[in-house]
Amino acid sequence: MHHSSPETPPAMIKLEDASPSPSEKVQIRLRMPSPISPISIEMSQSDTFSKLKDKIHDLEHIPPHRVSLYHSHKELHDQIPVRDFDGQEVGVSVKQSPTASFGSGASHGASSRNKLRLMVLPKNGTQRIPVEVNAGDCVGELRRELGRLQERMGFSLPAEGYFFIYKQNVMDDDQSFRWHDVGQGDTIEIFNGSVTGGS
Repeated sequence: MHHSSPETPPAMIKLEDASPSPSEKVQIRLRMPSPISPISIEMSQSDTFSKLKDKIHDLEHIPPHRVSLYHSHKELHDQIPVRDFDGQEVGVSVKQSPTASFGSGASHGASSRNKLRLMVLPKNGTQRIPVEVNAGDCVGELRRELGRLQERMGFSLPAEGYFFIYKQNVMDDDQSFRWHDVGQGDTIEIFNGSVTGGS
């Protein structure tokens, strides 16, 4: 006598895994202000740069509102999705805390406020050079500081001369960093040649 087996296995229903598949992941390379190798962070394609700032907060304990993100010298806004930047390098700039200039040591606060920690990027170079200057210093002081750092850090400066570019504008050696509106953690680029054309 034939009768159905009571042990017929139930139909298998595959539930979608809540975690994204590898194809939905993107890798973002972060270039931090400190002179360390880029940090690679894995994110979902649907994540935005606001989420990336949260991840930076988890890693470096930097409040998200103090973090600015850049790609090709353009700031990346919080609502932009990260999916178009897979494998790309994103620069991280940290805004100075507004409380740094206040407190018991007023003179110390003023000194801290005037100090700028900048990154200098040689033309066609990959190594960013961390330099500290005063906001009131002339840009020419950066040239002298690079000369002092050159041997110690092992980088080379163009023998035929060079000039500085900030936000795609040529910098005037006789004007201050404050005059050029240079901010904390900004990057200044070195270009070979001379602005004056050898006059």
